[in-house]
Amino acid sequence: MATKRLITSKELWRKLTEGEYQEIIEFAANRDNDLDVQIRDNYLNIYYRGGNFLCIHPRSFFFDEFYFHRNVKNLRKTHLVNKAEEGDHKAQAIWKGYIEKRQEMYNLLEKRGGISEYAEKMKKIMDAWEDELNTIDISHDEKNEQQLISMNNRGNTAYTVIDLEYAVSTTSSFKYNGKLDKKVPRFDIIAVDKNGQLYVVELKTGLGAIDNESGIAPHMDCFNHTIGRDNKGEFLNEMIELVKQKIELGLIDKKTFIDKNKKPEFIFAYSDKKNEDRFKEFVNACRAYKYNGKIIYLDKSHKLKDK
Repeated sequence: MATKRLITSKELWRKLTEGEYQEIIEFAANRDNDLDVQIRDNYLNIYYRGGNFLCIHPRSFFFDEFYFHRNVKNLRKTHLVNKAEEGDHKAQAIWKGYIEKRQEMYNLLEKRGGISEYAEKMKKIMDAWEDELNTIDISHDEKNEQQLISMNNRGNTAYTVIDLEYAVSTTSSFKYNGKLDKKVPRFDIIAVDKNGQLYVVELKTGLGAIDNESGIAPHMDCFNHTIGRDNKGEFLNEMIELVKQKIELGLIDKKTFIDKNKKPEFIFAYSDKKNEDRFKEFVNACRAYKYNGKIIYLDKSHKLKDK
């Protein structure tokens, strides 16, 4: 059976709505705290700056202990892990220290009101980790942009984002059956408009990636050979249930709804690179590839809108 972006665990749902996780989800749902929450298969991912701030399972928490790692120019995370697994005692001690620090962070969440202290400390840890990655030319800018889009399109906007990076399972009834090398196609954003129309959205920034394997035609192919052929409506029903759960958890506006009589549509969302204005050129490029669907715009405030 294909995994779904839903919480079916009664234990997890109880903890989120009336138990020990309730204050965590309420804190994370508050837009002022700069966090974004996405529901996965019986767990939640809470994101900060594109990184995983906290993963919540029915009986445990998780985040990568290597957020504590520093001096990455001289010792990459993978090198440290390899050394530790080969028996290097110094590397093992460093790794063990990271795991102990992570447990100290988990302990904060056991206290009433502990999420505020956890957030204050965790954000500093993740900011420092991001600075470390920048020293080796790695960043989470793309994932951070997706998070900002989600955070700024939760309701009272033209579109409401309900999921990010939706992956079509290989066990799904609408798994990919095209000719491209795309075993598990991923779509950037799942959103719904005020009329209940569900959209599968692919983000494009500038005109650089139009013709290659991440271009216009391959994305159209991936949709047409997955969600676009879901005649049973399984994806649609999954998203309807996801919206209900997100509303109940306070993650999106209560007025958000999906019209079950409207099939999901594939669309592009275009954003300009700095100091550019090339939306019309992108539209023309899409039409040249025989894409005649809707094309929306992502503005500088990270809001999706018609243009």
